[in-house]
Amino acid sequence: MKIHQIIAVLAMVFGLGGAFVAYSFSGLSAELITNGSISLVSSILGLLGIYLFEKDYKIAIVQYIICGIGVLVGTSLFGILGFIFYLMAAVIAYMERDKGGYISSNGLEDAHFFGEESEIRRRYSNFPKNTNNSTVYWIIPTVSVIIIILVGVLGGLSYANDMQAKSDGIELTNLSSDIKVEYGYYTGGVQGILKSQRDLDNVQIKGLWYSESGAQIDETYDSSLISDIKANHEYNINIPYYKPSNDKPKHVEIQVYESFDDKPIYSKNITFN
Repeated sequence: MKIHQIIAVLAMVFGLGGAFVAYSFSGLSAELITNGSISLVSSILGLLGIYLFEKDYKIAIVQYIICGIGVLVGTSLFGILGFIFYLMAAVIAYMERDKGGYISSNGLEDAHFFGEESEIRRRYSNFPKNTNNSTVYWIIPTVSVIIIILVGVLGGLSYANDMQAKSDGIELTNLSSDIKVEYGYYTGGVQGILKSQRDLDNVQIKGLWYSESGAQIDETYDSSLISDIKANHEYNINIPYYKPSNDKPKHVEIQVYESFDDKPIYSKNITFN
């Protein structure tokens, strides 16, 4: 077994490990499911480099590099070892290029026959194995790129559709405000009832407060400390506001986040008179 093959297998193992770590943290960010899938597919496709090396070492090197990048793009820090080992496999494949099946013992990389190939091969057993054009095998790295991109695109679309479905299933009703000025400060906040048609995990609710000029003047979190939301249950929320009386709020944007994602799954604006 050649060294680059061993390194490629290790790269796949590390890549799969990164993918499974991403899956395990998908409860913190649903987007990690897509990232883990990109790393998973890239890790598996990388092993094709072992087969391609026997056809053309240059194609094998490209396959290793493509899949290494796929692992890194998919899971970033979790996939760094898979990425490094696939790059190592590419470098070592180049160093071992004279051990590929496409080169014969006489060191020739190609052969052209004048006469019947089968008869010449019967008489001269040391003719190069690779007398066929290896160009056709370039389709494998090309298809690998397409597959990796499709996994990312389809995963992104699935994630976007899931986020939209969650957003459509959220209701924020019975909104009221008890904001008033006391001793030179605004106190109180905005209250309401939150209801979702779907279960939501690790929920965070915050309010972005804006002045009449449109500048953000504060950011506060729901004091009810809601964590997980069960479908069709109602939850009271309270978004507090405490600022000097010269920071009069004009409107507040209430945002609902799930699983520590950096994008809200729902938002609603409330304007004050």
